[in-house]
Amino acid sequence: MSPKQLTHLLYARVIPWLAPNYARIITAKSAIRLIDLPEGVTLSSHKITGQREIVKDNRKHGNQRLHIARWPDDNLHELSVAKVSCVIDGNADLLVSRYCLHCNPGTFILIPAHLPHQRFGPFMQQHRSTQEWCTTLHAYAHSQGVLLWLNRSSTSQHINDKKENYLIPCISAARILDFAVEEATEATRFDLVGGGLLAAFFAIIAQQIEMGKYVHPGPKEELVSYRPSGDFGDQVQKYMEANCHKTLRLEDAATHMFMSSSTFSRQMHKEMGMTYIELLTQIRIERAKHMLRETDLTVAYIAGSLSFKSSTQFHKLFKRHLGCSPVEYRNTATTIRINDKIK
Repeated sequence: MSPKQLTHLLYARVIPWLAPNYARIITAKSAIRLIDLPEGVTLSSHKITGQREIVKDNRKHGNQRLHIARWPDDNLHELSVAKVSCVIDGNADLLVSRYCLHCNPGTFILIPAHLPHQRFGPFMQQHRSTQEWCTTLHAYAHSQGVLLWLNRSSTSQHINDKKENYLIPCISAARILDFAVEEATEATRFDLVGGGLLAAFFAIIAQQIEMGKYVHPGPKEELVSYRPSGDFGDQVQKYMEANCHKTLRLEDAATHMFMSSSTFSRQMHKEMGMTYIELLTQIRIERAKHMLRETDLTVAYIAGSLSFKSSTQFHKLFKRHLGCSPVEYRNTATTIRINDKIK
């Protein structure tokens, strides 16, 4: 799903579903009562037969311990962060502790931290017919922002394509989701304010995506297999190319990759054979070369627009990389272009 399609989905369907007197929000608990369920949602038991296993040394995503435990035999896991899920299309069956929630489109499930819930798809019960399918939207609050992704399930088939994952480094959105889940677990009439809180959360996410403040594709929700081998370099390259005009710190790139600065630096050296500064400088020099060839902008303006500290620094680095000054490069490029036209 493209950024434009995702924002359309949020504005056209998800946010309207949270309108006052319409929102269908379930607060997941270890003991769910039928009286707590909105219209159209049913409940069945889900017996936990396996053992809880502690997840050790899994500090991904900004060095935060996200996965606390899992129940491999029961398709459950326990996270250290709050989470919200929404059924977009079809009928979804979501495991929460010792229960299975059978939900229709427009149903939201708030999942507090440390509550066992479904780990993998498909989000369908085996008794479903071969024609059944569902699409679910998920998001969790993280110390560095929000991770948003889509799942699609059809009977026994499940799709969690990395292209459907978005990382939005917006701390305010993460705090709103945290607050919404906290209020949901404590309030007796959360429906009075819950829809407004969640609508604000998704509205901020949509605005951030519209402003280009996201990483897409983001990391997969299942962090044990954080990234396929070889994908790290592509993600870093694309992120830095999109933001090389900004004052871009190593910590910013590490946060977008959900890594600590030290882990990010080691990964850079291992997979790309260079440091963060070396890659950033290389990308900025390539952008500067294009601007020198294709525009009449001054050297000082180009240096400033690419966040070099000064024209002097830009001149020095440009000459170190290409063996000529920016002005000499532009003159040579102009001469070549004129000669090509004459020919």
